[in-house]
Amino acid sequence: MAPSATSPVTAEDALPAPIHPSFIPKLDKDFIEYYNAHVGNVKSTHEVTIKDIRAFPAKYASVWYKDYSYEPFVKDIKITADDGHVFTARIYNPDPSTSPFGDGPYPIHINFHGGGFTFGGLEGDAELCMTVRTQVGVMLMDVDYRLSPEHDYGKGHDDCWAAVKWVREHGSEINARSDSISIGGISAGGTISAVIQQQARDIGLPLKLAFLGVPLVASHMYIKEPEESPYPSMVENALAPTLSWSRLKYFQSHYTTKSAEEKAALEARGVFFSDPVDGDLEGLCPTFIATAEADPLRDEGEEYGARLAKAGVKTTLRRYTGVPHPFMHMRPIKKAVMYVEDYCSAVKQAHGA
Repeated sequence: MAPSATSPVTAEDALPAPIHPSFIPKLDKDFIEYYNAHVGNVKSTHEVTIKDIRAFPAKYASVWYKDYSYEPFVKDIKITADDGHVFTARIYNPDPSTSPFGDGPYPIHINFHGGGFTFGGLEGDAELCMTVRTQVGVMLMDVDYRLSPEHDYGKGHDDCWAAVKWVREHGSEINARSDSISIGGISAGGTISAVIQQQARDIGLPLKLAFLGVPLVASHMYIKEPEESPYPSMVENALAPTLSWSRLKYFQSHYTTKSAEEKAALEARGVFFSDPVDGDLEGLCPTFIATAEADPLRDEGEEYGARLAKAGVKTTLRRYTGVPHPFMHMRPIKKAVMYVEDYCSAVKQAHGA
């Protein structure tokens, strides 16, 4: 069973979603202060019905959600997935007066947001997209992919893959270089990136970089208790703030395949789709993997990095201590600032900016 949530009463119990006392010594002070002020003061979304969240999205939006659609050099385009679904991708064009690439065409970094395949949209990673665009001078594309449970698991991934292929074939239409593409994402977006880097390799589509932030790269769909996982961090961090075992299972309850037909369709995609860590890793693009010390997903992300390196892939693996999943959104805490600096540096190096 997961560690007991029973604990002595603390001064922070007044918060709707307090940090479990056992985690206080494990976390950086600035994270705790940020969490108590901006995250723990709102009821966790895994304790709310999907119906309520969809009905009142602003009420449950994370504090870091931003809308930059009105900013100069930002525009939305429409892309059609292979099954005919039309989705939005937001383009963050660099300022030609400050970009090292001048008037372009620009290298492009494609972002896939997080949210457990259930939450998120174009606002979740907007701050990161704006920062990378401004500091590196490349173009950013952020993909508004389909979510569960309204859509079958895998449909959102198909949208992201369609976006990558669209840039390869139509990049000139948005002044992007189709020969200089990188991808990345946080949490579910990191999972999508891990799958797409394998798909891209298989069709000969070169990628400059895959940046995986706190990714889920092994399937936990049919694990009932954290002790059943081969990764110790699942038990160690089962009561972690922001992503606990119960929250992880909440997400998976919305996208776990329900019927034999759905399971067969998922299996037909290949093992790399549900378990990227078990895929064929040879010949993949350079990869940066970021893990968080107090994250249940820590160990599988680090195993993926180790397997990539063993397969000869240029790999950077960095564990950010004293923080949980997904700390990188929580600027100005120090580890979030470090993450963004690492992100910008990796994208800059990948594209020769």
